[in-house]
Amino acid sequence: MFGKHRLSAIVYLLALAIFLLTITGEISNTSPRFRQGHEGNNVGTATEITAVRNERVLRETTEWETLLYKISSPNEGPTVMVIGGIHGNEPAGFKAVSEMTSWAIDRGTLLLLPRANEPAIAERTRSAPQDGLDLNRSFPGNANGVGTEVMASVIFSVIQEFEPDWVIDLHEASNFERKVPGSLGQTFIYPRGADSLDIVQELKTAVNRTIINEEHHFLILRGGTTGTLINAVNASGYEALIVETVTKMPMEERIDFHHQVVSSLLYLLEITVY
Repeated sequence: MFGKHRLSAIVYLLALAIFLLTITGEISNTSPRFRQGHEGNNVGTATEITAVRNERVLRETTEWETLLYKISSPNEGPTVMVIGGIHGNEPAGFKAVSEMTSWAIDRGTLLLLPRANEPAIAERTRSAPQDGLDLNRSFPGNANGVGTEVMASVIFSVIQEFEPDWVIDLHEASNFERKVPGSLGQTFIYPRGADSLDIVQELKTAVNRTIINEEHHFLILRGGTTGTLINAVNASGYEALIVETVTKMPMEERIDFHHQVVSSLLYLLEITVY
């Protein structure tokens, strides 16, 4: 009898070991995978999420040279473009978009331009020191103009090429709009006359639910100065939104707010980020 019990124990231990190996294999198969040019990510689901990432150099061999990233899902869906670094002294925006280049999506296309104004970023100034023009007052641009005007033209030509459903322009302000009216911090700026205010209101509600401190909640403003990216995009028939955080907050918090806004908008457009 002792021999039979011992045999049963061995069989039980072997079965347990096989079970644990199976579970370990399943867990390892759900860990994210990423490689240059092509991404794969199971993220704990039965269906593998794949996305292809391509890069394009804009204004190559000039001081304005920068990278445009295109992350594409094999599944049809909306196209969303996110831009950072239009003002070189607003680092949370371009850092947030740079981190988004590692994202994968389950449908549609994500266009990312992290560093739109390289000369200004290099000098940590609002505008490029070469000509002193504000890039966000230069759209739709001038291909035969000075550096900033040419850059605006190049960015706008990308928008015309891909015809994105939404263009999100990430910025920072010096103070909270709710505390100092006109300072623009913690706001979504949506063009006057644009037709998707209901989506922007849903976006505000979704993002503010994640923010414990009510003083940091986002507000919606309608507007856009002449020459801004959102006005030029809206005039061309596409949706556009400026997101303003506040430089008084810690950098990581501002970056997180930008990530939350973009991922929440993608969710409202039925695109899941991985």
